[in-house]
Amino acid sequence: MAFGQGNPYIGTMSDTHTIAFTKMNGLGNDFVIIDARDKGLSLSSDDVRRLADRENVTTKGCDQLLVIHPPKSDGDVFMQIFNADGSEVEACGNGTRAVAAFLAQGEAASINIDSLGGLLACQTSTSETAMQVRVAMKLPEIGSAVSLHKNLPDALPVIVGNPHAVIFVETGTAGLAAQYGFQLERNRHFPERANISFASIAGDNILRLDTWERGVGLTKACGTGACATAVAAVTQGLCTQGEVHLRPPFNQDDNAHDVLVIDYRPDTHLFMSGPVHFEFDAEVTL
Repeated sequence: MAFGQGNPYIGTMSDTHTIAFTKMNGLGNDFVIIDARDKGLSLSSDDVRRLADRENVTTKGCDQLLVIHPPKSDGDVFMQIFNADGSEVEACGNGTRAVAAFLAQGEAASINIDSLGGLLACQTSTSETAMQVRVAMKLPEIGSAVSLHKNLPDALPVIVGNPHAVIFVETGTAGLAAQYGFQLERNRHFPERANISFASIAGDNILRLDTWERGVGLTKACGTGACATAVAAVTQGLCTQGEVHLRPPFNQDDNAHDVLVIDYRPDTHLFMSGPVHFEFDAEVTL
């Protein structure tokens, strides 16, 4: 699929501006997607916060706002990523899958998406219930285990385009993420803040996962968090290499369908696969 060339990456907004957008989600992790390939678009932090606000009657709010720009160098497009608090970040796993599905327009396709976190190759396919997208993630950078809180097990730092800390517990991942997430996001070990994941073993190569995302809070799913958690599980011998199934908060009944499948082999690849859903198209005025 070929996309338009030659448009500026950053343009200038007038005092009022009507913006078309598409609302999408990956396992409940929801996004406002703006296609800015035909017109340069610059959003302020205040703009992002307004669009992401759950009280916004037009967008219904979002976890991340994603702006699609013409390619800067490699890739078919450049994806700019904002968290709900207005901060610009390097990576968003479920958001990458949503943008790939948006660009595929309901068809199977191969799409390369560039971002601050690097170039990601995406494969989209169709099923009866949802678009399925697989992303070839960058191989992770794995740190040494650190103690983030005296009442918690050690965390393993993992970078998969953006920073994560993964903590394995016996049970109660949701409550722990809610209790400690905000505090640990800002731990001194993470000068740029970090996503904090609490995970527990739910079966052979099956994990239950709750993630506190920096700049967002608790979300119904986190793609890069799932990748980091699978990496941490394999690294620590809790799961075997290959496919690890992550059940996010969106999956309340522990079904086998609403999952992110992370295929990790330390020497060769890190693939993330899962469903994507379209919600609606609309316009909003800033």
